[in-house]
This record gives sequence, C-alpha cells and structure tokens, in this order.
Amino acid sequence: MTSLLEMRGISKGFPGVKALNEVSLSLDAGEVLGIVGENGAGKSTLMKILAGVYSADTGEMLLTGGIFSPKSPRDSLDAGIIVIHQELSLIPERSVAENIFLGHLPRNALGAVRRTVLNRSAKSLLARVGLTVAPQTRVRTLGIAQQQLVEIARALSRKARVIVMDEPTATLTTAEQKILFATVATLRAEGVGLVFISHHLEEVFEVCDRIMVLRDGSAVDTRPTQAWTEPALIQAMVNRPIEALFPERHAVLGEVLLDVSGLSSTGRFADVSFTVRAGEVVGVGGLIGAGRTEVLKTIYGALAASHGSIKINARDVRIRSPRDAIAAGVALVPEDRKGEGLVMPFSVRSNVALSTLPKLSWLKSILVPRRMDRLADDAVKSLRIRTPNIRQTVRSLSGGNQQKIVLGRALTTHPRIFLLDEPTRGIDVGAKIEVYRLINNLAEQGGAILVVSSDMIELLGISDRILVMRAGRLAGAVPRDEFSQERVMQLAALG
Repeated sequence: MTSLLEMRGISKGFPGVKALNEVSLSLDAGEVLGIVGENGAGKSTLMKILAGVYSADTGEMLLTGGIFSPKSPRDSLDAGIIVIHQELSLIPERSVAENIFLGHLPRNALGAVRRTVLNRSAKSLLARVGLTVAPQTRVRTLGIAQQQLVEIARALSRKARVIVMDEPTATLTTAEQKILFATVATLRAEGVGLVFISHHLEEVFEVCDRIMVLRDGSAVDTRPTQAWTEPALIQAMVNRPIEALFPERHAVLGEVLLDVSGLSSTGRFADVSFTVRAGEVVGVGGLIGAGRTEVLKTIYGALAASHGSIKINARDVRIRSPRDAIAAGVALVPEDRKGEGLVMPFSVRSNVALSTLPKLSWLKSILVPRRMDRLADDAVKSLRIRTPNIRQTVRSLSGGNQQKIVLGRALTTHPRIFLLDEPTRGIDVGAKIEVYRLINNLAEQGGAILVVSSDMIELLGISDRILVMRAGRLAGAVPRDEFSQERVMQLAALG
C-alpha cells in the first residue's frame, strides 16, 4: 500500500551545522506518528522542510506516491500539509469563522464575503473538531485549548491530508489535553495523517501508533508504540542507559531537619510519621490517591492538620498557612505547575518575585523595580532558565523552564526544607536531568528534600530512602540498599 507521505534521505546543513543527516520517515492515512528527541535533534528543521519553509540539500518527498517538492509554505498548504505550531497564529480580534477561512474566505462575484456561507461552513468544521462555540465568536474570548481546536478546524478547511502538531499540549491543562486527544482520535478515524511532536513521553505513548526517535540530526529508530518502553525510548533519545540520567549522589547526612509525628488530616490521611535529615533526598511513592500530595500540602500549611506535630531543626512549629511555612524555612513546589505554581499571564520577573514582595519593596509598600530585576536575573543565570528576557510571559516558555521558575521562586525564600511534588512531570529529558542536578546540589548544601513522584525509575534514581503511601497511611519505608520496583509496588498495592 502506498504511504500518504514519505520523506527519503533528507539532509540539511547550515553554516557549521549538519541539522539533518539522511532522515527518512513514512506516514499512512489515519496514522499518528510520534517524533521525539532532545532539543536540537532536528525535529523542527525536518518539519520546516515538509512545510516548504526550507529546501532539503539532498533527499526527496512523496505525497500519495507522487514527487512533492514545495518551493514555499503556500505549496505545502495547497497540498494539504498543515503545521500547527506551539505559538498559535490566530488573529484575536477576528471571529472564529474568519480565522478558520483566513486567506480563502468565500466571496461573491463582487468580492464581498459571503457571511452566511462562511458561518455555515465554519460551524460544520467546528463540529468535526468538537468545539461548540458560535462561528461569530471573537477568538480573543476563547481559551488556549479552544484556540488550538480553531487552528485544527482551519487545517481541515484547507482539506488537510497531513497535520503536524508541534508541542500541542505545552500550554494546556489536563482537561484541555483530553479534548485535544479526542480530536486527534477523530481526525485519525477520518483518515488524516498526523505527526505528533512532543517532549511529554506519556502523551506520545497515549496518542501515537508509531514513535520515531531523532538524535543529533539522524533517525535512530522507529517502532510501533507497543514495541517501546519509556526507558528504551529515553535511552534512544540520549544515547546512554537510563541509569546515567541520574547524577551521582554524594550524600553526607546531617541532623534531622524535618520531623513529622502522627500527622493527620481528616478525610485525607492519618498517622503519618517520618524524618528527613540535612543532605537527604527522601522519595515518596504510592498509587494516585494514596495521600502523598496531601501530606506535602499539610506540612506546608495549605491543608489543615487535624492531629500530629511537626518539628523543624528539633523545634516544635505550628504551621497554619504557607506564610508560616515560608517563615519556618519550608518551600513547596506544587504538582500543578500551571494552576498552583505560576501566574501564567505574568512575566518571569513577576513570578520569581511573588514569594518575597515585601523584601523587594520600599517601606514594604512600593515595589522597587531594580530589586525585582536583580532577583529575576539571578534566578535565570543560576538555574539556566531559557527565556528571551525576564519580562517574557511564563506561558510562552517550555515546561522545563516553567518548572525552573517555580523552583527559582522557592529559592528566593532561602528554605532548608524542600517539598517537591512531581517536580519533573511534563518536562523533557534534558530538563529532567537539570532538575535532578539541582536536587543534588540542594542536598549537598545541607537541604532536606522530600520528593513525591509517580515515576518509579525516577524515585529509585534520586532517593536515599523511599517512603510508600497506601490509602492515606504510611505503608513502609525502603532503604537504598533494598531498592527495587517490586518492593515499592508491593507496599503501594498491598501494604
């Protein structure tokens, strides 16, 4: 059977850089092909050649068996190849219908837009992507997920045969991601070929039929999704065993910094006791709903404790609010980065400053811009946050850089106890390694680190001990010399 799309032996070079080296791929109608790789692997360059932005130095492309040689983006659009970028290209002040048919609005013989035809056609396309808004709605009133569906409807208006989605979930909530994935399934059923580019491996496994790995400009492996495991996929991306992702731990344990005794929160968890020492990384495992996040939020004062005590550096403390926790030297990096960790429309500068506004103010009432700039600049440099400038809105940054901003704000309060809830969820492999190094550095500087993670390999890789929660109670603790996935899962499932 002839593939919908083939790219054969594609190479592309720039001055001093070999961006692509004889890359080949195929895509069938009604198939979702995942493409993964670290930053700089060649994903964007490959898709720009498909989109007609670049010309390949060598190689050829075939569309339904015929030679396809786009000379411009218009050629690719006319052939039904649509790339939906992470940064959406809609016009906010125009209607949904106008955006869908931008560049090919239905007009009468005198050149006037046929509004009835426009809105009727747009309504039909919106139904195909599952978006229930009126075609006349201004795009600026829509959420990010809805705008993304408008982009997909626009692709369908051009009789799209191939749709490329480049980091489509970067700015979406979990609920919005589900809407997008349902739309992907609909398009697949209609025979559209989709290329899904993402750093979020759990999404690639959920959505894609096959997964292709790019590394240093070369296609190193392509397999059906079920033939991959996450460790194998990561190893193919970074060219080293997954164990090598975790920096060596040189833990020198000091005094007990955090002592939790009989802590309970009614309806959430009960009678939880443990300690964390200076220089120690303690992992917290367990199934979803076991109470792990709730324990961290209760220590931080975001949830009320009904019983138990907390000691910090051998002194009893009463933490009734996050403000109390910060004053006691405790920092929380929450699980929901976008909902609880960041103010997405705010800049990098403003987000870094949020926990220390009084210290950045004159007479604790008037913010001093130079102090905010200095604080944000220090965070960007020390954490290697990739942003054009400190006034960039955080919603436009990658998940890994967003997470670094959350960590950077936590560090501004000079804590000694760090509560990290799923600190690497939804970020790419390279950013994960940087977070692991930061955790190590914090421990080596005498911090006490408590890490909740649903990634078993991560827990085993970064922890000195693992506490396991089950049904709101502490089921047990596993020392490093007894680490195994089987032991942790046994405690999580059976207690």
